[in-house]
Amino acid sequence: MRRRLLGLSLLAVLGGYALLIGATALLASQERRDQHRVTAASVRRVLLSRRPVPRTLDEISDALARLISPNFLGWVETDQGIPYGAAGQIRLFSIPTGVPLTRLPAQPSGLGQVSVLQLQELTYLTSSLKIQLGERSVRLRFLEDITHKLAQQRLLLILLVAAAGVATLFTGLLLRPVLMRGLSPLHDLGLRMQTISSDTLDSQRVLVDAQPRELAPIALAFNDLLDRLSASWERQRGFANGVSHELRTPISLIRNYASSLRRRSLDLSDQQAEQLALIEAEAGRMGRLVTDLLALTRIDAHRTLMPFEPFDVAQAIERVAERLRSRCYGRLRLCPGATQAARTFALGDADRFEQCLANLIENAQKYDPGAGPIQLRLDASLDRVVVHVIDSGPGVPDSEKQLIFERFGRGRNTSAIPGSGVGLAVVRALMEAMGGSVSVADGPQGGADFQLRLKAAALLHGA
Repeated sequence: MRRRLLGLSLLAVLGGYALLIGATALLASQERRDQHRVTAASVRRVLLSRRPVPRTLDEISDALARLISPNFLGWVETDQGIPYGAAGQIRLFSIPTGVPLTRLPAQPSGLGQVSVLQLQELTYLTSSLKIQLGERSVRLRFLEDITHKLAQQRLLLILLVAAAGVATLFTGLLLRPVLMRGLSPLHDLGLRMQTISSDTLDSQRVLVDAQPRELAPIALAFNDLLDRLSASWERQRGFANGVSHELRTPISLIRNYASSLRRRSLDLSDQQAEQLALIEAEAGRMGRLVTDLLALTRIDAHRTLMPFEPFDVAQAIERVAERLRSRCYGRLRLCPGATQAARTFALGDADRFEQCLANLIENAQKYDPGAGPIQLRLDASLDRVVVHVIDSGPGVPDSEKQLIFERFGRGRNTSAIPGSGVGLAVVRALMEAMGGSVSVADGPQGGADFQLRLKAAALLHGA
């Protein structure tokens, strides 16, 4: 906004000077024409007032020779348009050599008819009029050299252009601090708004009294919006928390009873056993969804406290791989260095990290229909520990690499794969609560490369 206002102000200054220059040029042109008309009218008036009245062309030419100035030429034109009596004057007039008066374009008679004529590098005003001298009607022709006047006008316009440039520069230097100071309250208000997040909706507000009078209504409206958002956020968290607690017990009972019936009932038909297995699987999926929702609710409400203690990342990878190895049907691969003799320590919570890693492995197994390998790789530096979960599936398009970590956000090509769109949101929330992050990149052999990042601990133990 500051740059836009400054640019508009400078454009306004330049526009004003452009109008001034244009008006000056127009007025100067009009003034030259008026002066030409006044001079021609004076010549006509003097000729008409002479006594005795000149009647012959020679008498009229002699009278014109006494009236005309060096830069204003006048002569009599015959009925055939031939100049008469201008030979004596033309020697003192600045007309280019070799340009006879007979080559001048015809000019309509009338005191108000003034035309601009360009001869080589010189500029003239020309006009003509008819006067009645006694019983004789004669046509007078006038030619005025305005080259010097145009040169003076161009010099004036150059000075105006230079003044416009200086004024624009001065205006820009003056307006910049003024705009910065005038818009600083709006900038401060924007920074204050940026510090307010979902975690501080119920505590932080914009100070209305500290705002200028023009910004006070905006601050009041923003605080009212925060109040409504805070109330809505609390209702949402309360609902999710209550529903999650209420659903965990019946879902667990359904799953346990279905599993127990399937194992103990020997007289079940294949169809009944398949239906019980489906009930057990769906109950398990619903249980995981409720657990994820409850985890998100607790993180939002700051009830999940991360210890931020050093833990052995390599050992955590080993435990998760051992736990999921049978469920992955031999697809899980540990890259060299994922479990190493020199242990790698990171700051966070080992249980939550294992939950995130297991979630990514199950996600890779679900979205890789080709049953390709799932690789676990550990990279460590002085300040960062990165764990890679690399699959050989279709990968994630660039346009969806942020969407899939949003709550209930799923890719466009995953409608045929069952899922709630909450698992990756839980991973991101848990990693951010531990001071880390999660992201996805393209795998080296195709597929997706999910990366868990944590701060490296200064502690380094041997095996």
